[in-house]
Amino acid sequence: MTIVEPGRTRLDERILGPGTNSRFALMLLLLVTASGYMLVPVLSALRPGDYIGCELAAGVDIGLESSHRIASATRMVGQALAFLPCVARYAPPPPLWQLLAGPVVVIAAAAAVTILLPLWKQRPGRCIRLNLVAGGSEVAARIEELAAGRVAQVPELFFAPAATTKSAAVFGTNGRPRLLLDGGLVACRTTDPQTFDAVVLHELGHVANRDLTITYATVTLWRAFITLVVIPSLLWWSGLGVFGIAAGAGPTLTAVSMRYPAVPVITAIVMYFARADVLRSRELYADLTANRWGAPLAHIWAMKPTAAEHRRRHRLASVLLDQVRTHPRWEIRRDALDDPAPLFAVSSLLMFLTGTSAMLMHSHLTGHTALHVAVLSAWLGQGLAAVPATVVAAAATPVLWRTVVRAAVLDRPAPTGVRAGLWLGLGLIAGSLISGQATGYLWLPGRWWVLMLVIAIAVAVTCWTSQCARLAAASWPGRSLRWPLALCLITGWLIFSAWFSWWNSHGAMYAAGFWYDPAGLRSSIAYWFPGAGTARPDTTAVMAPTITLLREAAYQPLTPVSAVAAWITPFVLWVAGTAGRGPGWRRSLDAAGGERAAADTTAPVLWQVPALRQAIAPALIGAAVTAVGVAAVQAWLHTLHAGPGQRGGMYAFSYAVWSLWAVAAGALVTALVAAASARFRLLTMLIATGISTLLGLGAATALISIDGCVQPLNVLNDSCSWRPAWRQLQGGNMFGLVAHSTLLIAPVAAVAAAAPTALFRLALQAIHVKDGIPAPRPVATISRSRTGRRYAGAVLSAAGVPGSALAIVAVLMAGDAEEQVASKAQLMTVTTQATFQRTAGLPVLPVSPDMRRQQVHAWYQLGGRYLLDNAVHNSRWMTAQLRPAVLDHHLAATADLMSRMRSVCQNMRNLAAWEPVYFQVPDPAAQAHWHRFAVIAGSAGPACIQAVDHENVNAFSESMIELLAAAKQVIATSDRISAIIDDPSDPVYQGEPTAPPPPRL
Repeated sequence: MTIVEPGRTRLDERILGPGTNSRFALMLLLLVTASGYMLVPVLSALRPGDYIGCELAAGVDIGLESSHRIASATRMVGQALAFLPCVARYAPPPPLWQLLAGPVVVIAAAAAVTILLPLWKQRPGRCIRLNLVAGGSEVAARIEELAAGRVAQVPELFFAPAATTKSAAVFGTNGRPRLLLDGGLVACRTTDPQTFDAVVLHELGHVANRDLTITYATVTLWRAFITLVVIPSLLWWSGLGVFGIAAGAGPTLTAVSMRYPAVPVITAIVMYFARADVLRSRELYADLTANRWGAPLAHIWAMKPTAAEHRRRHRLASVLLDQVRTHPRWEIRRDALDDPAPLFAVSSLLMFLTGTSAMLMHSHLTGHTALHVAVLSAWLGQGLAAVPATVVAAAATPVLWRTVVRAAVLDRPAPTGVRAGLWLGLGLIAGSLISGQATGYLWLPGRWWVLMLVIAIAVAVTCWTSQCARLAAASWPGRSLRWPLALCLITGWLIFSAWFSWWNSHGAMYAAGFWYDPAGLRSSIAYWFPGAGTARPDTTAVMAPTITLLREAAYQPLTPVSAVAAWITPFVLWVAGTAGRGPGWRRSLDAAGGERAAADTTAPVLWQVPALRQAIAPALIGAAVTAVGVAAVQAWLHTLHAGPGQRGGMYAFSYAVWSLWAVAAGALVTALVAAASARFRLLTMLIATGISTLLGLGAATALISIDGCVQPLNVLNDSCSWRPAWRQLQGGNMFGLVAHSTLLIAPVAAVAAAAPTALFRLALQAIHVKDGIPAPRPVATISRSRTGRRYAGAVLSAAGVPGSALAIVAVLMAGDAEEQVASKAQLMTVTTQATFQRTAGLPVLPVSPDMRRQQVHAWYQLGGRYLLDNAVHNSRWMTAQLRPAVLDHHLAATADLMSRMRSVCQNMRNLAAWEPVYFQVPDPAAQAHWHRFAVIAGSAGPACIQAVDHENVNAFSESMIELLAAAKQVIATSDRISAIIDDPSDPVYQGEPTAPPPPRL
């Protein structure tokens, strides 16, 4: 049994909240998202549609060979202008009310069971009301005496005469509690009154803690989910999986089929562990409440077997059993009375389950929206990412804070958060693998190393949270820690929201194996930053993938504010602590307990807050490095001697990017210098890099704005004048890219430098221990008196530095608002689709002849025949009209011929306009002919119309020659497709052709 040290302040287990509500919310959100998501494939399968036809028309290999899954997804995304309208016409998604029906039914069923369960428990034949039993009034009087002044409402009392155990159970709701007494307990009221009082007070503790409603809601949610979702899903998908195997499905398709029944099972397991955790916690809280009331719990537990009397079990088995139980072991409950450590411990399983649940939840939410992707915007996607971020932040942050606060009260070293972050990261990885998000819906990802980024972000945030809690516990002047906890909760939510958004849109596909075409990246950079000017080819090759990744991460809607909040939050806590009179919550805690003062100079060095200059000094060094770096970039580019007309485009792009790298270099130097701090190392590095990048961005902006005033540093201008940097680097929003990336670089540089420096310190400590040399310890600094001038300076810095950073964030987010609010349908144009095709490539899958035939057949059926038939008809009619007008190999163009040909020119131009917005022909040879027709007709058609309108005979003749060449390509395309289908009697040739769906989504 753990004994509390004498003179130590007793810590109330309810400080900062117990955290059971957040775990119940996690379970509820997972149930809601899973119930709807698991209905999606069932409803889609039951609705008639030709989704597979749209996939085939896009050139997808529906055999889902593992080597082709990324290429298949790339073909669908790269032809979104055709694929999404095709799906909307031929395989429309289920209506929204059907998707919401699953969660509504499950929650309604759980609510009904929650209401009816108390009636079932108090049914006749199982128990009777206590006042109907002989001697029941005396028992009731004793219970009322125990409840007086402790609970607001005495429970309704019931008696189970058939139960011989000395137990009781409270059930019902917080508004109407019921207490069921076993016959053995009632019988021992006079023979063993201590046992009776202890059991009753424990049950009254549940009533006082108001945990009845959440307890039975947890139980009924679990049962409703198993009955209404898991079992039907298992039956459905297991049947389809067995049918697929019997039909000879390949291993890849089998793996995809078997994943669907695995997801509900794993989701149910996660929910079970969350349920067990909620129920275990309530028992410990009820024990501690009863103990505060003076319940003789030790009398009961003295009769229980000790750990030594139990058969020895393997440690791992014991740990697993502890997590499965809904009631803690007696040994744990006994020890918790003296030291409620289990209620403050950071459970590895809880962290793992939190990560798994959040990732599954995010996958389920995106599964809902995948059916309506055309209406999805960046902010809507960010809103979906905010849901799992809320779960992670609400579940992890209070737990870590409670552990740190307990360490502060007991004057013990605080946990670093590394262990919690590792388990949280592993849970996130497990959820991503289970959902198939990072594997292309197979079992293994294409790039394992990308998953290490998941662990990195989890460890970084948990370490950040622990150090913020240490900082607040050591210095927060307020009488409560709830305000700094709320600030950290919001910041943690922002960070995880931005990260989940990036992971869903880009990170998961990188883990699955996707990457851009290198040549396409280089050409896209030139497209993004247009203008006259060149850059070194090697510079473009290096910068193209870097800038692409930066754009993807930095332009997530919440990235700017989350990146700034990561260092502003500890900065505010630090300034508040150094300007205050020490930890006010400790003074109020000790005063309430009548114990010794906690905020004194004898506190361990570990809990003292150093001066903020340990972060400010490295920031100034880094800002100076940035300024020198930008000047060096200017001096280097000046030596290239670009002419006045060659200073835009890629030349200006290289100017902006190398200036950004100067900011990054300054941030990295700042982080390495700040790593020498003894305490709050990660927070010091974050604050230092945040201020450094802020000052560095200001320095870079100033140097670029006065470009031309210092002759050796002239890059874009030859004369001296104030030209704002955001106007000089306006093309392609280059300055916006620099500003967005600068905000992101600060936390990234700090975290990137923190990991190796931490490992270096550990290695150094190990060497000291091996050699018997005492490891260096931080030296405590004597805190100065808080003068009025110092207090005013702290207030100004606490407002000025964050205010400047947030002002930059506000400007950037306002500039991005229009694009990020627009839906994908509004943003998807021919130009953006062509950019994606150029960047990612549009691979042609090496499929079998039969699969190629199916692909071409689908292309022809869903709209290709309409386009090709019209093109062939117009080509033949044009040839027939022109043949009589050709004399001696020259076209004798007349006004009548020109007027008759105008409609043909118009039709050919319109048909050519379909080529970039409809599916590419899945056969490379046919697509080459079809593309050549579109290029020729796209230029010759308008030229023909203009020639007819202006009665320009020569121009008309030239356009006719071009259109005849286009007609040959049409005939070649038609012949190639007929050869592939190779069946003149195929129904695809019968009836009227179907026009392709309009490209505007």
